[in-house]
Amino acid sequence: MSIAGYESEKRSLHEICLLLQKFKELCGLGIHLPRGLLLSGAPGVGKTVMAEAMIAESGVPCIRISAGAFADDELVGYLEDRYSEAEKSIPAIVFIDELDKIVGEANNYRSSYNMANTRKVLKVMDEYKDRGILTIATVNDTDMLCDALKRSGRFDRILNIGLPDQKDRRMIAVHYLNGKCVSKGVKTSLISKMTSGMSGADIECIINEAGIHAVLEGSKEIRQTDIDFALDRKIFKAVSRDSSWTPAQRQRIAVHETGHLVVGLLLQPADVTGVTILPQGESEGHTGVVLECDGIQNLTAIENRITILLAGKACEKIFYPEETFLGASEDINNAMRFARRLVQEEGAYGYEYCYFSEHYYPMDPISNEKLAQIEKRVSEIIAECANRAIRLIEENRELAAKIVKQLIRQYSLTREEIGRIYQSEKGKGEG
Repeated sequence: MSIAGYESEKRSLHEICLLLQKFKELCGLGIHLPRGLLLSGAPGVGKTVMAEAMIAESGVPCIRISAGAFADDELVGYLEDRYSEAEKSIPAIVFIDELDKIVGEANNYRSSYNMANTRKVLKVMDEYKDRGILTIATVNDTDMLCDALKRSGRFDRILNIGLPDQKDRRMIAVHYLNGKCVSKGVKTSLISKMTSGMSGADIECIINEAGIHAVLEGSKEIRQTDIDFALDRKIFKAVSRDSSWTPAQRQRIAVHETGHLVVGLLLQPADVTGVTILPQGESEGHTGVVLECDGIQNLTAIENRITILLAGKACEKIFYPEETFLGASEDINNAMRFARRLVQEEGAYGYEYCYFSEHYYPMDPISNEKLAQIEKRVSEIIAECANRAIRLIEENRELAAKIVKQLIRQYSLTREEIGRIYQSEKGKGEG
């Protein structure tokens, strides 16, 4: 199956291909095909690509249905025509891309409009069930569908397609670089590291942007510098070094980003991949340290993450002890979100702080005492992590000062450049 990565998902799809290819054997045993396969996942993860790859591998006829191909009052007739056409060449597949656009999304599926469309889809699926037709559909989130669609006998199998992990991202990068003129210096391992939390579509976009940049720069091959430019544009939303900053403003932003970087180097060195002070969309002060997000499931990792988030403001306090700057609200908000998750949802500091009613029982109010207890513990964690960040930066002030100077000079630092600066300062300390 021509899909990069996603080995577990490919095995599941391959199994269904085998069932379609062994349709006669199934009939001989009195067994029917799965009645429906639902591919669920965020936009860009490759649901449609996987469905099309499975259809191609199965070798059976496929009838495709698109949400924009009919008017609402024509839905039943249109579906019946398509299923009737599929029935003429069983085994066959009916592929409905973006089913949620037909039957409605989110909390609106109970509205009369969406329920009417849902009933129409169910009517046709039930009419043609066990006739050698497999219905495949894609949706962004199965929770946004009516339960009647997801029960056994409708969509028997639901395959959730998540964002690719680091190994999958590397395979996806290799896949999209194949067939292109690529310099030997391009590192797919760095691409996979820098694209944590991105989809396959995002990675394809980055590779294409790198190629565009190479052409504009007059290069005949895609170089690592082109990849770095595309990554900066995607991750940091940075497109130009031109800005109206004064030297003092540029230094203050470099100090802030250096705080994130230094604490990241000390707490999670393998996860630090780059830093920039280039303008980022409408904001001039987003975090410039990219951290690997895959599998953060332990207390130490999340406390480290909180400390890194608070390190930008901590560094400002050290380098500008007489001044207080604004602009760190996003860092603080994210830090508090992590801290509240640890306290309120994970029970990391004791079950007495846990409270889930806002998620599951909206009518169950929390007492003022309990709320105060939770907020006090969250505030304590934020203060502890902020003080930890200050201590780490103070202990490595020479490293921080060197990074600030280098950032002001060249705006961005790659993983390799950061590593060289860090090792240089480390060597001085050991000497």
